[in-house]
Amino acid sequence: MLSDSENRFISHWEKVRLPYSTTISKFKRGLPIALIFGGSLFLSLAGVYFLSPEWYTKISQRANSSMIAIVIGLFLSILFFAYFKMHFKWEMDEQLFNELNAKHKKYLEKTTFYDRMQSSVIGEFRETTEEDKKRLENYLKEKNKKNEN
Repeated sequence: MLSDSENRFISHWEKVRLPYSTTISKFKRGLPIALIFGGSLFLSLAGVYFLSPEWYTKISQRANSSMIAIVIGLFLSILFFAYFKMHFKWEMDEQLFNELNAKHKKYLEKTTFYDRMQSSVIGEFRETTEEDKKRLENYLKEKNKKNEN
């Protein structure tokens, strides 16, 4: 049987699974952390470039024009980090979702309907329908009749 947090994760992931799988969504959700990562690099690079340009050209032995290539490379690394961080997170959540669904399916195969209904509250199950509720009521009525006899 799944815990409350696992059930909440399953219901949440069923809602956001498809919207989070798009490339644009992965970029949008990963961009803030990627900007923090890349922003600190950019600030340190800009500080060296603007505050001591002579030191920069002496150390790198390049002209100041190579700064454009460095900024483009930094921008591309931010995009790469943003996308692949969220893609990795999506893959991990998808794997957890599939494992929990398999665990739930295995639990349903091992136990009978009446065992599940007796061991928990009706509202906990996602699959409980009106028909299931009626079956449970009939089962409980029959059980009470047997106990009275």
